[in-house]
Amino acid sequence: MTQRERLREGRDMPKEEEAEAWAEYARRLRAFRTDHGLSQERLADRLAYSESAVGHVERLLRKPSEDFTREVEKALGLKGQLTELLPQIHGALGPRWFREWPKVEAAAHTIRTSEPLLIPGLLQTENYARRVFLGAPGATEEEAERAVQFRLHRQGVFTHPSPPMYSALVDESVLHRPVGGPEVMREQLAKLLDVLNPPYVTLRIVPLKAGLTVGCLGAFEVATLLDGGPDHAYLESAEEGRVTNRASTVQALIVRWEALSGMAYPVDRSREIIREVMESYE
Repeated sequence: MTQRERLREGRDMPKEEEAEAWAEYARRLRAFRTDHGLSQERLADRLAYSESAVGHVERLLRKPSEDFTREVEKALGLKGQLTELLPQIHGALGPRWFREWPKVEAAAHTIRTSEPLLIPGLLQTENYARRVFLGAPGATEEEAERAVQFRLHRQGVFTHPSPPMYSALVDESVLHRPVGGPEVMREQLAKLLDVLNPPYVTLRIVPLKAGLTVGCLGAFEVATLLDGGPDHAYLESAEEGRVTNRASTVQALIVRWEALSGMAYPVDRSREIIREVMESYE
């Protein structure tokens, strides 16, 4: 997915889909509230919001914010049942051709990714992602912020009851590209060290000394689904991305990923390299 396409989330979301998601949010909020025996006023007593704010959301007069939703879910003991609707409500599901991929991520048993240019999106910090999106020609802060929030929402896949096993191959040059400057990079590399938890999340570095590899052809991901459905792949290009379950395409990418995997450092050595580069940003 190109940076400019990623930033067009609010423009490609049909208004009827936003309205349907908002109505579903209001229905769920009302149901969860009444299940707890709470009136709008009593729920508001548990929030930093007024009774009228709760009522406005339920009556579709005001769209729920992320902060409002976070407080409501905490007050009602929810685990994302409202949060998952926010990207649709705020028109942040990305261009039509990309919308299938987050659903694939959520249904995946295993995700394998190869990234020659940037830290993979599901492992990016908020600040790193923001600098990536602001780097797009003509990007506005509003567009970048919508894209950042959607990316963070996608990262919630790791908090699901059955999160996917995630294995990333990252070119060594990515660690040395100072996206956002030293402070942003230190934070980003520290996050990589924090989330590495084999076998659930692994990240291995493809060394520069490997020379020109098939990984230089572009970023891609391959997902194996929990329900045994066909494997899906996501490929990026200079113009736009593509989601496909075409068997020949998916198999070719798996072969490419395995070839890169054979060149990559083991997890322990990759961890050492990440730490060394992180310290160099001091």
